[in-house]
Amino acid sequence: MKILIAYDGSDFADAAIDDLTRAGLSGEAEAVLMCITDAWEIPEIIDRVTTSGGKVSQENAELLRRHVNDALENTRRLAETAAAKVQALFPGWNVRTEVRTGKPAWEIITFADDWQPDLIVVGSHGRGFVGRAILGSVSMKVLHESRTSVRIARERRSAVGDPLRILIAVDGSQNADLCVETVVGRNWPEDTEFRLITADDDPALRPETAVLDLVPEGKEDSEEAKAWVERVLNSPARRMQETKRSISQNCRWGDARRVILDEAIDWKADCIFIGARGLSRFRRLLIGSVSAAVAARAECSVEVVRMVQPEG
Repeated sequence: MKILIAYDGSDFADAAIDDLTRAGLSGEAEAVLMCITDAWEIPEIIDRVTTSGGKVSQENAELLRRHVNDALENTRRLAETAAAKVQALFPGWNVRTEVRTGKPAWEIITFADDWQPDLIVVGSHGRGFVGRAILGSVSMKVLHESRTSVRIARERRSAVGDPLRILIAVDGSQNADLCVETVVGRNWPEDTEFRLITADDDPALRPETAVLDLVPEGKEDSEEAKAWVERVLNSPARRMQETKRSISQNCRWGDARRVILDEAIDWKADCIFIGARGLSRFRRLLIGSVSAAVAARAECSVEVVRMVQPEG
């Protein structure tokens, strides 16, 4: 597995590293710890060193070069410290650093396009080494434009020693199936709890109406409703049970975004797994509104699982 970890030295970025231990990741992986010096701060330096004629003197050009080199060196040390922490948490991983200067989101996305990681990990908020926002709005841009799965990591709120709780959003689609397979393929502690959640915002027009709370007791489920429940909930539940995992299911009426977020709060989930639709490199709007809203507003970590699409 190849994992790209975006890091900026903030508390949120440190929480993202800690969250790796709760992601069910393999003991063997190739990881890149990436730090970026935001190049957009450099024009402010230029303003202070340019002459009235708009030209940079040789002396001031050297000052500018020293500023950039110092920033890169400090960022390099920051990356090495963070990489050492990741290595200590995962001794079997091959961890290296990548230090760049530029627009943070763009650098992460372009590096990921070239390296093709299986997962990008970013904090939910944060600030860059030279003072600009690195994570937060940047994390959402990475989420929208990356071609790979993205984990928006947040600090765990449950008590130490409590079992992990993994919420999986399902709707019967290929993306939902991929979410289930991703969770199944991870290495979770034995006491980890799993739950499938699905929602419908207009049950009156859907076959699953008969299984929702609004249906009067005693109404017989239609064959179409039974088939829907089988595809959306029962089939992925059996897939989870094949791995000897205990899993619960919940089907709620309402807007999918709100249902998933409310379920995560009510159930005290540690992470939500949710699918996204992937498009080719000619159209980079790669994430649905439900996934984006859940990733942006959840109080826990969210892993948006993206189905890899061939280029072209």
